[in-house]
Amino acid sequence: LFRSASGVPSPEQAPTPEAKHLAEQAQLQAERNRTYYSKNLELHRSVVLRLTEQIRNCILVHQQPNARVARSGNLDPERVWRTVMDDDRVFRCAEEENQPSFTVDLLLDGSASQNRQQEKLATQAYLIAESLSRCRIPVRVTAFCSVSGCTVLRVLRDYDHPEQNEGVFDYVAAGWNRDGLALRAMGWLLRQRRSEQSLLLVLSDASPNDDQRIPNGLGGWAYTGKRGVDDTAAEAAALRLRGVLPVCLFTGSDREVPDARRIYGQAMERLPAIGWLADAVTRLIRGQLRRG
Repeated sequence: LFRSASGVPSPEQAPTPEAKHLAEQAQLQAERNRTYYSKNLELHRSVVLRLTEQIRNCILVHQQPNARVARSGNLDPERVWRTVMDDDRVFRCAEEENQPSFTVDLLLDGSASQNRQQEKLATQAYLIAESLSRCRIPVRVTAFCSVSGCTVLRVLRDYDHPEQNEGVFDYVAAGWNRDGLALRAMGWLLRQRRSEQSLLLVLSDASPNDDQRIPNGLGGWAYTGKRGVDDTAAEAAALRLRGVLPVCLFTGSDREVPDARRIYGQAMERLPAIGWLADAVTRLIRGQLRRG
């Protein structure tokens, strides 16, 4: 079971004392996220400028004006074979020069395992969203976690709303993480958008761990370790078959690298420091443009 939400109640709106406490903690974390960003303001601004410039250069080099792949238009014989993969983007149609023909989704692991780096993850997501916004690439930022048996996807910043970039700082980590279900839910949300090309960036430590077990008729298996990783890898593979490329911006330790490779293959980037962000994201955007 999963649910999508665009916000959380304020402490004043909370229906119970427990909910009020959680809302107050979320507000405190949002303030800490903004403080972390402001303390290194010049560095973070320079990352945005660098990433924006590099993305724009990628678009200028790789984008084909008046030759965007689409579901209608002039038939492209070189793409007809893709119909066997249920990909109906086998046409070319005109578009305004240098208009990106894809969307980007940032999916943030919002589970308790990220407690110690919430400020860092919120800042990284904001820098990416701000840079993509300046390049007029539609971007959505969503955080996920599992609470009381339900995986909740919270939209922090929706497509076509650059004024919502500040909302990324409302990111907070709590609960469990059923990564496979989160990826499946993102696939469903992307189908509602019907984007022609989608790049899914997952900021995660690649450690699926949920209190709800995997049913097997004998009490179930724990959703953790190899079974959790295998389930997530299967959902990532299903997304790739549908034309959505999930890429992990890895936030874990060396110990979790093999699990990240099992889920995402070579589609993984490590970010040892904030200075690596621009180059890593630029490589992903360049790869997406080449896929198109």
